[in-house]
Amino acid sequence: MKIVAIKTPIFKEKDNLKKFINKQIKTLEEGDIVAVTSKIVAMSQGRTGKLNEKEKLIKQNSKKIINTPWVPLTFVDQEWCINAGIDESNAKNKIILLPKDPFGVAKQIQKNLKKRFSLKKLGVIITDTKSMPLRVGTIGKPIAYAGFNPLKSYIGKKDLFGRKSRLTQSNIADALAASAILVMGEGDEQIPMVIIKGAPVEFINKKIKLAHPPETDIYAWLYKKMPR
Repeated sequence: MKIVAIKTPIFKEKDNLKKFINKQIKTLEEGDIVAVTSKIVAMSQGRTGKLNEKEKLIKQNSKKIINTPWVPLTFVDQEWCINAGIDESNAKNKIILLPKDPFGVAKQIQKNLKKRFSLKKLGVIITDTKSMPLRVGTIGKPIAYAGFNPLKSYIGKKDLFGRKSRLTQSNIADALAASAILVMGEGDEQIPMVIIKGAPVEFINKKIKLAHPPETDIYAWLYKKMPR
């Protein structure tokens, strides 16, 4: 697998996302996956706010909030994140919210690029970052994807010693997003997009969700103390 960085000019608020992507991506091949940071998607939608509006916007964009000694831990779009996903970095004295309808945007980007380069198999990921429990630092995550199966199931398959798996599924989308963010960086790299080549994925057109309700999660007991 190979990841190709796309260094670009600075994306400005309300810039046209489609035109920006078309200008920066010169060529694509069958089986490529394009990863785009959620920040430029949100900025294209005008999803920004003033620094003094951060607390208000966190409340407006969260389903649940647990106030910790450090930052608000919030439940947004079927997962936990910090500050409702609102970010101050690379925002030029503003804050950037999560984009609206990221799955719809991912599908639009995929449709545009497939048509432009006459491709049948093409994937798209909208990336963000997240903090992991009991781990220092952040890691890449997909907030949306299109064109490929985000899971690889090993259920019913045998391992090296003939033991059949009962539960194991590999999260392909998360793994690809983490790889993309490693190249994109989180500082002044100016790499809001990458092209992932040779990824071991199944290209499909239907949407498969990764999220499931907290009550069926392996860590469900942690949610019992959630404020109502």
